[in-house]
Amino acid sequence: MGEGAGSVASGRCGRTRRGAARVRASAVCALVPVVLAVLLAAVTSGAVAPVAAAAPDAAGLDAFLAQHASPMTGTGATFIREGQEHGVNPVFLVAIAGAETSFGAYLYSENGDQCTYNAFNWFYGPTWPTSDFSSWDEAIARVAEGLAGRLYYGDGLYSVDAIAPRYCPDGTAQWIANVKAFMSELGGYWNDTRIAVSAGMVPSAMPPPTEPGLVELNGSVKLDRGDREVGQRIYAWFTLTNSGGQPLDLEGVRLAIRGPGRLVRDLVSDQPVTLGPGQSLEVSSSWPLDLAGRWHGWIEVTQGGEASLVGDEQAFGFWVKLPEDQVLHRWERRDATLSRSL
Repeated sequence: MGEGAGSVASGRCGRTRRGAARVRASAVCALVPVVLAVLLAAVTSGAVAPVAAAAPDAAGLDAFLAQHASPMTGTGATFIREGQEHGVNPVFLVAIAGAETSFGAYLYSENGDQCTYNAFNWFYGPTWPTSDFSSWDEAIARVAEGLAGRLYYGDGLYSVDAIAPRYCPDGTAQWIANVKAFMSELGGYWNDTRIAVSAGMVPSAMPPPTEPGLVELNGSVKLDRGDREVGQRIYAWFTLTNSGGQPLDLEGVRLAIRGPGRLVRDLVSDQPVTLGPGQSLEVSSSWPLDLAGRWHGWIEVTQGGEASLVGDEQAFGFWVKLPEDQVLHRWERRDATLSRSL
C-alpha cells in the first residue's frame, strides 16, 4: 500500500449499524410432491457462484450516491476510473464509503481536527498523517490503490469476508453486513471484489434454453404471504403437468434460486419420476431469506440428460428488506463528536 507502514487497516470502521441478523445455515431444500405419492430427495447445490452482470456506470453510481444524499455525488466517473485502474470493483469502493461514513456525509474530528475527505476512514488515526485528502477524487484513488496493494489483494484477500477483519477489526460483523447490503443494491458480487472477476466469470447462473417439451407449468409459482425480511423463510409451490398423450420420464426437477450478491441457492431433486398423460406433480419448497435485496428464480426439469426451462425465465421475484430494528443507525463515537463534511 505504501502508506502507514506497520498499520494493519483503516482503523475506525463499521459506524453504520445496518448489520442484519443473517441466517448462516444452508437452505433446507425440500422439494415435496403432493399430488404424486413420491418423495423427491432434495439437496442444496452450488452454494455461491459468480455470474456476469451489467455493472453500474458513472451515472448509475452518481444516482445511487444522490439517493443517499451523499456529498460525493458527482464522483461516479472517479470510482469507475480508479476501480478500473487498480482492478477493484467500483461497487465495492462505494459500499465501503457507505459503511464507513454514510458516503462521506459524516467525517470524524477530534479536538477540532477534522479528517478531510476521508469517506473511507482510511488509516484513521488521532494525528491524521495519512487520513487527510485534498479531494474526494484523491481519496478514492488512494483507497483503490491501497486495496489492490500488499495488505489486501497482494495478500490474497479478495472477498468482503476476508478483507473485513483487516480493514475493520472493530465492528467487523456490522461492517460486513453494511458493505454487502450496499453492494447488493448496486448488483455487486462480494465473494471476489476484484473487477476482472466480478465482470468476467460466467458459470451456470442463467436459465437453460426454452425447450419445455410436454412438461408445462400449471399456473404460476405461488409464494406465501409471510414477511419478506432477513431472518424469515419463504415458502413456494408450483405444479408441473404432462400435457402429452404418453408417459413422461423426468430425471430431476430444479427450482433455481438467485439471491442478492449473485447468491445461488438451488433446490434440486435428482430422483426420477414418471408422469402419466395429463398427470400433475405438485412441488413445494422453502428456504431462508438471509440476505437483503432482490431474489428471483425459475424452474427446470431434466429429460434425457438435458435441462430445459419450464415456464418463464423469471418464474418468481421479490425483494427482501432488513428488519426495522436492523436498518441503518447513524454513526457513533465514544471519544469525539460527529462532523458533517464540508
